[in-house]
Amino acid sequence: MKSRTWLAIFGLALVAALAGAFVCSAQEPPEAPRFRISYGTFIGGPWWEEAREVIPAEDGSALIGAMVVSPDLPVSDDAFQKQYAGDDPNLGNPGVYGGDCYIGRLSADGSKMVHATYFGGSKQERNTYGLGLDSAGNIIVTTSTRSSDMPTTPGAFQRTSDGGIAVAKLTPDCSDVIWCTYINGSRSASPRGGLALDSEDNIIIVGTTDSSDFPTTSGVVQPQLSGPRDSFVTKLKADGSGLVFSTLLGGTREDDAIMGARVDAAGNIYVAGHTRSADFPVTPGCAQPLFGGMSDCYLAKLSPNADAILYATYLGGSGNEYAEHRPWLTPDGAFILAGYCGSVDFPVTPGAYPGGLTGNNAGFLAKLAPDAAHFEFATLLGGSSGANLLMPSPDPDSNIWVVGNTSARDLPVTPDALQRTFGGGEDDGLLAAFSADGSRLVYCTYLGGSGHDLIRSLAWGEDGSLYLVGTTSSPDFPVTAGALQTEHGGNGDAFVLKLLRSE
Repeated sequence: MKSRTWLAIFGLALVAALAGAFVCSAQEPPEAPRFRISYGTFIGGPWWEEAREVIPAEDGSALIGAMVVSPDLPVSDDAFQKQYAGDDPNLGNPGVYGGDCYIGRLSADGSKMVHATYFGGSKQERNTYGLGLDSAGNIIVTTSTRSSDMPTTPGAFQRTSDGGIAVAKLTPDCSDVIWCTYINGSRSASPRGGLALDSEDNIIIVGTTDSSDFPTTSGVVQPQLSGPRDSFVTKLKADGSGLVFSTLLGGTREDDAIMGARVDAAGNIYVAGHTRSADFPVTPGCAQPLFGGMSDCYLAKLSPNADAILYATYLGGSGNEYAEHRPWLTPDGAFILAGYCGSVDFPVTPGAYPGGLTGNNAGFLAKLAPDAAHFEFATLLGGSSGANLLMPSPDPDSNIWVVGNTSARDLPVTPDALQRTFGGGEDDGLLAAFSADGSRLVYCTYLGGSGHDLIRSLAWGEDGSLYLVGTTSSPDFPVTAGALQTEHGGNGDAFVLKLLRSE
């Protein structure tokens, strides 16, 4: 792909900037960065792209799911869809409405797309809201669509719709669609925070809808809308032909979204989202039985067939809290959620890392006990201008890693940070880790350039490498020589970074 001499200039500037950043006080001596960049690449054309999902493989390659609006991204010779099919981005706001999905497998060294395809109809698909692999290595993708011509297949659950939710299974090499279906009622519906697969490759999709005729099944906890908009939990058969179950979940006000799902060995389903309903169906003895304020998060556990709520609790203060993509389930059944906090009285727990709300907002991280009777910890991370946290993901030492973004120039970076100073522009990406009990900030770094940067997801490789994906408008974002794309393409590019622990 493209390269240019500013890479060398940027490298010298970055070294100088980091050298200046490492001039620290005696109380906080500089340390060697914990990570080094194995590779960094843009993925983008002249418009706007955002990577949202990443799944590393044993061979070091990484499967990427993104929303794209540019027509010139790399695709395979045998790709199922070689060309961008969505609306002209001039007809709408691509940062809001999207374009097509883009699914690609990036080589282990970040230098090429091994397989890649566009996926979408003639209008707009808004992001890859879930990406997974079944037991045969086939690729499951779900998206929010405005297209009535998605490539649905014979025998699929719902072949026609004016838009809504589209779910598809692609071959591992992105050369064919095994099946594709809509899931929608007569009004809007959108998946939000990722998908989960059970032991039989059935697919759990979560999101939000305002359709009174959204497809639900009998015997579930909530077959009908309770308010103007509810969350939903839908399990689709592994072959896409029908529903195992489908339920709504909410109170009498707006229940905007479920931002992720997890499944335990017994088949119980764990979901988290946010709600404006003071009568959300929380359960007796839960950690927070009362609605806190304007918008609260909720965490819930459903039975394998969604015929019972095993627990449900609020999490929030008097302002706005929003769950973010996406929660984590520990082997002992604790449920970990990250997101956005806008409440000065957010219920930070005693002994947790003392990161208070010093600006208008902060990112939160909370761990709910397996019995949901209390939060093992709840803490905030921000600075004078706030932050947002996503994707809690424990490492082999049980430290809990999160990503996100911040506009704060005083983020509490650690001495071993990869980037100790704010890069500039609107906001930077951030990468942070907390101890398993939430009492210590183990690691914290900025990651960004002179524009807007957001890290959307992280995933650990089997060799201990760390993969980060998101979006950037920074032409000086730290990409590396020899990567797939070293030149920034347009308004905003997707990016992939692979980090290795420094020796």
